[in-house]
Amino acid sequence: MDRRAIFNLLFKGSSVNEPIVSEPDPVLETPAHLKTEQAIPVFKQWTDLPAAGNFKLGLSTAYAFTITLDLNYPMKAVNPEQILNLGIQQDRGSFIQTGINKNGYLFIDNLVDSRLITMDKLLTGIQLVLTVNPLGFGMSFARLKIMDSAGLTLATLKSMQYTTRDWAGEMRLSTPSFNLLRIEGLNEAEPGQ
Repeated sequence: MDRRAIFNLLFKGSSVNEPIVSEPDPVLETPAHLKTEQAIPVFKQWTDLPAAGNFKLGLSTAYAFTITLDLNYPMKAVNPEQILNLGIQQDRGSFIQTGINKNGYLFIDNLVDSRLITMDKLLTGIQLVLTVNPLGFGMSFARLKIMDSAGLTLATLKSMQYTTRDWAGEMRLSTPSFNLLRIEGLNEAEPGQ
C-alpha cells in the first residue's frame, strides 16, 4: 500500500478514480425581519400634537423603523430647561423614554450619553432621530441621534437592551411645541391584500 492510499483511508478522502462532486451551499433561512415582500410601507407625519396627546405608531416593530422629530426653538417658543422626552408606551404600561435631559445629555431610559450638548446648539434648532432595527431572537438595536440645523451629528447613543415588543404601542412627547414629527417603517399586510 502506498502513502497516498494510507492518507486516503485515514482522512476518508475520495479515491483517485471517484469523481469530485461539488455539494451545493446550504440554504440559510432569511430572518423574519428581512422578509419585507408582504409588508406595507408606513409613512406618517404631524406638525401639531393630536387632540388625544398621543401618536399612534401604526407600524410593525418586527421591521426597522425611524422616528424623526424636528425642533426649531427660535420659531416655536419652548423652555429649553425642561426635559425633551420622546416616549413610547406599550399597552401594558411600560414606557421607554428617549430624548435630551435638562442638563443637555441624550438618554434612552437609564442610559445617558457622556457628551454634553451645549444650550447654544440646542437653541439654533435640532433634529432627534430614533432608529430601531430588529436583531433577531426578539431583540432590537436602538440608536438615538441628535443633529444640528445644518445636519451635522452632535451626539449618538446606542442600546441593545430592549426587545422588539418593547417598542410597540403609542408615542407621546413631553413638549407640545415641535416643527415636524415623522414616522417611517413597515406594517404587516392584511390577509387577502
